[in-house]
Amino acid sequence: ALCLPCSALLSLSAPAAAVRAPNDSGQPQSSTGNTSVTIPSDGTLSFDQIGPRVKANNLTLKAAQESLKSAEAMDWDEAIDEMEDAIDAMELQLDMLLTGSSGQLIAAEKALADSLSKIEISNNKISGLDELIENVVAVSSLTALSEYSKMQAASLETSLESMEDQLDDLKDQKEDYQKTLEDTARQIDYAAAQTIAGAESLYLTILSTQLQLEALQETMESTQRSLQEVELRYELGQVSQLTLLQAQSGYDSLKASMDSLENTISTLYSSLQSLMGDVPTGRLTLTSTPYVTQGQLAAISYTSDLEKAKENSYTLYASARSVEDAKQAMDDARREEGKNSYQYKMAEYTYQSTLYQNDATIAEFELSFQSLYKALAPAQAALSAKESALA
Repeated sequence: ALCLPCSALLSLSAPAAAVRAPNDSGQPQSSTGNTSVTIPSDGTLSFDQIGPRVKANNLTLKAAQESLKSAEAMDWDEAIDEMEDAIDAMELQLDMLLTGSSGQLIAAEKALADSLSKIEISNNKISGLDELIENVVAVSSLTALSEYSKMQAASLETSLESMEDQLDDLKDQKEDYQKTLEDTARQIDYAAAQTIAGAESLYLTILSTQLQLEALQETMESTQRSLQEVELRYELGQVSQLTLLQAQSGYDSLKASMDSLENTISTLYSSLQSLMGDVPTGRLTLTSTPYVTQGQLAAISYTSDLEKAKENSYTLYASARSVEDAKQAMDDARREEGKNSYQYKMAEYTYQSTLYQNDATIAEFELSFQSLYKALAPAQAALSAKESALA
């Protein structure tokens, strides 16, 4: 059940967060009717606001976090304690069953022996016979009861063994469950980071597309002036109708491109709003382009940043988990099937393959990080050159 919200989260590279219809104030409502999102009154968004707003308001992330909290509320210690109490009660019942019937039979056999010693024959009469018969019947009944108790005890011992196995399973499940919770928490963090990265990418895409729109608007204004000139020259008989139609067609084509671009920008705005849990109105104002400061660049350290990136990487975390699982499977096969079994040999080969794959994953991650690191300096140099040219 935990994996279901995480599977949805890991697909959040595209805008997909659903929101409720706005109320009169223009804010979405939760199922309880409480406002779930705070939208700035001026409808503006800065780049630095994206991360906090995604974490606070993205509904898919919030649903996954609540599912994780629900799973964390599971009390395995209580279940284990209940099973241990049930085992103790059954052991007590088994002990009482065996010792009780055995003690009664011993007492009856002793009474029978005593009654035999008291038998006397006098004047053709047997004294103590009634007591002897009563004790014989008691021993016979208690012997049958003892055999029945042994059968019950055997059944209880089987049940007891089964409950002890269940207790061991519960303890193993508790350990596996804790790992699952840790995996799920890491998946949610990874999904949140991916969602934020997707929203930030949308932010930059919108700014870039707006620049394209501004350039197209300038071209439209120039084309409109040219069209007006052609229309005037056509009225004066200086150009043919074909020339006028060609100019009109060029203007119409540019206008269609501009309308399409405006629609694209509105769609991008809606997608960005959805990722932040806002009402996807398609209307939003982005404040500015984010800027990397010299202080941030000076703080970059390849070695320490690489180590931090490795610690935070879900890809490397999942790869390490695969190694742990493969080793556990190999150890289980050796313990259960023996070191010379084919099951152990298969598990051993799988474990070695997982080790190689983990090494390859780490190497690929380091190479990707190195490429990103090396791209910073040329990008900063290109930006500085453009700023100088602008000045």
